[in-house]
Amino acid sequence: MDGKIAVAAGLACVFLSGCALMQPQGILAEGAKWEEISRAGRVFGEGVVAAKDGRLYMTDIMPTAAVKENNTGGTIWRYDPASGRAEKYMEPSGMANGLHVDRNGDLLIAQGSDTGGRAILRRNLTTGATQVVANAYQGRRLNSPNDVTSDAQGRIYFTDARYIGMDPMELPNAVYRVDRDGRITRIIADLFRPNGVEVSPDGRRLYVANNGSRGLPINPNGPPKDRFGVIAGDVIAYDLDANGAVSNGKAILRSETVGPDGMALDTDGNLYVAMHNGNPKEPKSDIVVLNPAGQVIERLPLPNNALSTNLGFGRGADSGTLYATSALPWRLWRIKTVRRGHYFE
Repeated sequence: MDGKIAVAAGLACVFLSGCALMQPQGILAEGAKWEEISRAGRVFGEGVVAAKDGRLYMTDIMPTAAVKENNTGGTIWRYDPASGRAEKYMEPSGMANGLHVDRNGDLLIAQGSDTGGRAILRRNLTTGATQVVANAYQGRRLNSPNDVTSDAQGRIYFTDARYIGMDPMELPNAVYRVDRDGRITRIIADLFRPNGVEVSPDGRRLYVANNGSRGLPINPNGPPKDRFGVIAGDVIAYDLDANGAVSNGKAILRSETVGPDGMALDTDGNLYVAMHNGNPKEPKSDIVVLNPAGQVIERLPLPNNALSTNLGFGRGADSGTLYATSALPWRLWRIKTVRRGHYFE
């Protein structure tokens, strides 16, 4: 991948072409390589997450501008690592994008715009009972919830940013917190297009991917030449206090040519960031691993510059496996690591 990533922590600057990274700190298992394991979906893979029983859930987003025929309104797929089989779990999905499994084992679903639900849902994976967690703020509809996570106290954090669709926007792009009593608070409102969101294992930091904050602006409703401009952006680390309030946001990763998308964490607090330029004709993509100090310690790009969109670790005996979704076309990948994925239990 061409381009430059500047890492604020340590005043380091890492050039992704021709400049050595910091010494890797033992991320991959010996001889591990990315393995493509499913082509079940069609268009835009996203949201890979493991349930407590070890099965994976991931989404397939189908923008109406790109999918003119047999557009199902999006799909949530379920993949069983033990059998290697994928099956449709929810269709239509309400244009589901990011997914998260909370400490109770419920599936949190970020439904986007473009005929989607524009909401955060909670779904019981045993009974299928589903409830709306959030679909508005101060009486105005959410734009297009993109990704979602939670903390050890059960509070929910989600990003709301428009990428596709013609639905009217009633709110600025933002990051929200939902407390256990259902109260919704806008906690970040100064990012260009917040995307992936994660809470550190110690609960003291909130990571937000800020997509498209530099480079050419992207018009999701315009012609292809405008939609597929350069995506660039930052990953911002915020201090997170005991009440779920954020402060002191600092960019720990900056990219000039690819935008950060979904993210994952291991139990040591290392942050895994999926990055891509959104252009299947001239793809640029990477997966960058940062330690808790914000230093790049590894790069794990998918083969052939496949557009890496989101990441998630397995559970139980599979907790050392890192999974990745990619887009245009939809693919599911895995690689063995010597780390263990982080989930609040």
